[in-house]
Amino acid sequence: MKTTILRGVPLAMRQDGWWLDAPAAPPQDKHVKQRRDSAKVAVLLGLIALAALLVWKAAQGDNLALLWRADTAAGLALGWPQLPPRMRMGIAAGTMLCLLPLVDLVQPLSVLIALCGLSLCGAALAGLHLRDLGRGALRLWWVAPAQTITDGAAGLRQVNDIRLPRSNVRALVMGWALPIGATAVFAALIIGANPILDRALSHLANWHLPAPDMWRLWFWGVMGALIWPALVARRMHERLRARKPERITVRREGVINATSVARSLIAFNALFAVQTGRDVLLLYGNAGLPEGITAATYAHRGAYPLLLTALLAGLFAVLARPHLGGGAMMRWLMLIWLVQTMALVVASVWRLETYVDIYGLTRLRLAAYIWMGLVAAGLGLVTFQIWRNLPTSWMLLRCGVLGALTLYVCAFVNFDGAIARHNLTQDVEKDTYALCQLSEGALPAMALHWKMDPVAACKSLHYVHPHLFQPADWREWGFRNWRVRRSLAAMTTETMIP
Repeated sequence: MKTTILRGVPLAMRQDGWWLDAPAAPPQDKHVKQRRDSAKVAVLLGLIALAALLVWKAAQGDNLALLWRADTAAGLALGWPQLPPRMRMGIAAGTMLCLLPLVDLVQPLSVLIALCGLSLCGAALAGLHLRDLGRGALRLWWVAPAQTITDGAAGLRQVNDIRLPRSNVRALVMGWALPIGATAVFAALIIGANPILDRALSHLANWHLPAPDMWRLWFWGVMGALIWPALVARRMHERLRARKPERITVRREGVINATSVARSLIAFNALFAVQTGRDVLLLYGNAGLPEGITAATYAHRGAYPLLLTALLAGLFAVLARPHLGGGAMMRWLMLIWLVQTMALVVASVWRLETYVDIYGLTRLRLAAYIWMGLVAAGLGLVTFQIWRNLPTSWMLLRCGVLGALTLYVCAFVNFDGAIARHNLTQDVEKDTYALCQLSEGALPAMALHWKMDPVAACKSLHYVHPHLFQPADWREWGFRNWRVRRSLAAMTTETMIP
């Protein structure tokens, strides 16, 4: 059998296998990565020390805002080269905005705003695009702990893998055996000849190191776990950005369909017209109420149910929007019904105003005012969206921004002070017990009206009295608490001047 020998690689294979000659990718420099991780560990230890200084055994105050600001600033400094200029400015400004409510007052609302804002900033530190920030901020809550555990396990493995070669061990023995041994012999002789050194060493031998505080160690561990993800945010980029595969779904006709929506709108308009007409007669026609029903009872019975009705109406409008079709009649029925729903909100505000004029303000009634304003604004956005035939995402985005801005502004408002001022200056029923249940924000208004110490006044009536917080040091300082203390001090000074 004749054997054919091919000398060299055929031309076709050489042309198709060009990638075999491509230069190999340079291996990753492990030493550079280790140096970077060492720097991050050093920053982590510094931030843990700062957390111990600011937070350990201190009341909640400005210290929380300072700690979270330092954490985000460290993450921003480490990720600075990889972030575009706009993202850098956005993270810095966003951190300041979300921490301002904490500087004013540490309360559940300000903590919630800070956590949401810092989650968005953490997703931005990971290099996510603007459209992925919301999803990334949500995923950060379980991706960040997983990253901390993964990096901690990797660090422990690296420590276990450290082994000194035999040559290094022999060099250590040969280089240090004589100096250490000879120095120990001479030190023993000198100490035996010097009683002062002997007594000092005996005292030193009897000294015991204090036992470690387990709570402090636990605090350090928790702080380290919370701080570390901000320093390695870039490693979480892919997991935070992960998107679900798009699936083509076929809409199936259910309970909400074009026919049911049309019939529902006709019934809703007729039903709401009865309530709207009755409210118009009471608001503008001065129609009398039936016997046995007072204005306060009528107002109290209707304020919150009508608000809930408006919320459900807005939800139905959003769900029914895809089934309106291109017919003008359906759109007009929806618009008329939404206008009537807004009239219900106006009636709810009037009823609540009537009740507040008699019985005064409370936190729940003040919150109802805010919710009614938000519902009215949301219904206005839904009406505009349907009128201009805009997508539902347009309305949902603006409603979300409106709600977030409202909560952000509410974090800076002293609601208890506003309640106390209204109830003490208006002709309403004076409920001293309810006033004494308020927080320290109501103390200046109570002191100004009662012309005496409000805490002492509440104590004399055996009521629970508001507690004025006195910060022990600069860590516990709060802007709103400082304003309250300054107002009370000014009132005390004015009463002392003849």
